[in-house]
Amino acid sequence: MMPMKKMMTNGLPSMVIMLFLFLFIQFLLGMYINLFVSIPAASPFFMMGYGPYGGFPIVMVHMFLGILIGLISIGILFLSIGFGEKKILASAIGLFLSVLIAGIDGLFFLFDGQNNINSYLMATGFILAMLFSFILLLFVYQPDFKMERKTNFN
Repeated sequence: MMPMKKMMTNGLPSMVIMLFLFLFIQFLLGMYINLFVSIPAASPFFMMGYGPYGGFPIVMVHMFLGILIGLISIGILFLSIGFGEKKILASAIGLFLSVLIAGIDGLFFLFDGQNNINSYLMATGFILAMLFSFILLLFVYQPDFKMERKTNFN
């Protein structure tokens, strides 16, 4: 049986790679919605007025994928705690906060009159999530320099 710390560290890189894939799909869906779907003003019956619009299923897939990305970023945060390195934990916290910013501003964009500031903050959160994911992968796959130094000097 594999020790718990070893199991936690093995799952972190695969979760970050999966997050990259989902962020890429999220970007494509978001750009499609931005360019080709006209979102009606929010209805008083919580999205009941969206039914007749052709882009509604794509908006729902985009929202569902955003929730999934949020859950994965929470999982990455918990796995990075088990990793035991401060730089990995700091990157995971940055990733989680940037996904949170993108998600909250995405909801505000959809339900609060499609303000440009919400679109800008959603895009900024997405870019930061990609950046923190990349940094996290670099830290996870980085060789242990302490071990290399010890072996090189002996």
